[in-house]
Amino acid sequence: MSEPIATPAPKQGLVARLDNTKFALAHAELWKFLKALCVGGIGAVPELISYMLLCSLFARLAVTYLPNFFFFDLIIRNMDESVYAPAVQVYAFLISTAVGQTIGFILARKYAFHANANVALSTFLKIVMILITIMLNGIVGPAIVTLVARIPWVRDYPSLVQIVSKVASMAASTAWVYPSDRFIVHRVVKEKTEEAA
Repeated sequence: MSEPIATPAPKQGLVARLDNTKFALAHAELWKFLKALCVGGIGAVPELISYMLLCSLFARLAVTYLPNFFFFDLIIRNMDESVYAPAVQVYAFLISTAVGQTIGFILARKYAFHANANVALSTFLKIVMILITIMLNGIVGPAIVTLVARIPWVRDYPSLVQIVSKVASMAASTAWVYPSDRFIVHRVVKEKTEEAA
């Protein structure tokens, strides 16, 4: 008689293995926050790169070619124009924030929160949150650029002004993004188990 062949254990990814560590099991909420920060960091890379590229691209365009929406006047009224024209900064912040938030949504749903709520509802809620975040970043971001551009040792380097201000605005948005992701967008719905008869 042949011996039964042992079935191999299912392969686990790095995140699944880390989820089963003593630290992760003992500090579940802190572990979710750390994973969300890592996911946010991954999403921040294309957000920062797209911001830098967009600033460069839009700076080459005449500002008159960029439509000026009604809320731009509120944002750019007191902005420092020494780095880039105000409309350039606003457009770059708006588009790059959308890029970063979209990538963050996909990664956070799967790896940080293991969400199983309705995908369509989660996507709708995330879109609403992204729109609010984009508007907030469109207001806060250029204001941060203005503050950073006034630092004596930074203002002589436009690229450094861009990087510091964008990273500061992304860090500021974490205070809003994490709680809304954790408790509203990426919910884990407990499945109803049928009682055995």
